[in-house]
Amino acid sequence: MIYLDNAATTQLDDLCWDALKKYNSQEFYNPSALYRKAMENSKAIKSARGVIAKSLGAKSEEIIFTASGSEADNIALLCSLRAKSGRVLVGSSEHSAVYNCALELKVRGYDVEFVPCDNFGRTDMAKIESMLDEKVVLVSIMHVCNETGARNDLASIAKLIKTKSPRAIFHSDGVQAYGKVPVDVKALGVDLYSISGHKVHAPKGIGALYCKSGLYLKTFVFGGGQENGVRSATENVPSIMAFADVVERNFVNIKDNYNKITELRNYLKNQLEDNFENIKINTDKENSSPYVFSFALNSARGEVMGHCLEDKGIIVGTGSACNSQKSTKRIPQALGIRDDFAQGMLRVSFNESNTKADVDSFINALG
Repeated sequence: MIYLDNAATTQLDDLCWDALKKYNSQEFYNPSALYRKAMENSKAIKSARGVIAKSLGAKSEEIIFTASGSEADNIALLCSLRAKSGRVLVGSSEHSAVYNCALELKVRGYDVEFVPCDNFGRTDMAKIESMLDEKVVLVSIMHVCNETGARNDLASIAKLIKTKSPRAIFHSDGVQAYGKVPVDVKALGVDLYSISGHKVHAPKGIGALYCKSGLYLKTFVFGGGQENGVRSATENVPSIMAFADVVERNFVNIKDNYNKITELRNYLKNQLEDNFENIKINTDKENSSPYVFSFALNSARGEVMGHCLEDKGIIVGTGSACNSQKSTKRIPQALGIRDDFAQGMLRVSFNESNTKADVDSFINALG
């Protein structure tokens, strides 16, 4: 099987099994308990928190472990606001975890507005600048678009927010950026940044939220007070340790992997344009992460093409996996894609082990 849907999830790193086995069968103790073995697990979590913090250019105390990137998004949007009212700006091409939280904030009485994007899914800088004012209390713009790979200039957006909306909190969903492009939350100027383990070969069920020092978060899960009282629950020690292990071992290769995947993405784009006439490319290769590539054909429905490719041993995506069970026109409309092409969208997303031979097989199967 050739797997080209890594934006949905990635294969577990083989060495993760060592940490999962150790902390499930040997060092299985509850880190909140007071005996020595439990306290050793608490120290292990502290060490893992430091690894994740270092990978983001953050401090250990600024990292909150969560059950997923989606949960991190929920905490960021639903637990960070101190103002009881105000304007909330959210990107129009955001992941459903952010989009649906924005709808919930609207129900709670906030004035929610969606910032337009260009045809590649990148936030329209002129539009967001015109929308920012002193009434804005929260802005959420993703770092890398999960649908097209479009990469937003968070540092420039942060400067606009600081100038025009100084009391606004700035959140970014970094799930598709983390581990693939260099991330320094201080340089980016974000207050909150969401990441996920299973997008970088760590287990499913583990993520994290960067929360800038001094920013107060309301309790999301009540209980024993874990994660600074934000998210109570016995810590998922095995997955936390496996996540940190992957980050510590693999993130040193970010630059080399980026260059390799860029070459592979460009090869795919050229092959598609050479072999198909009625095609619309939804990814701007100059300003995007190479790990995600979107295109559309007007000759067949994306889900039909996806099933046909699967029958030939090739797995690709038709868009966000979180929306796979229901049809949605939100993203194609945000990208300005005509209806005839909107039905034929496919998303190819790479990992470090993919090759040009995989792309050739995909092109042959698609034809």
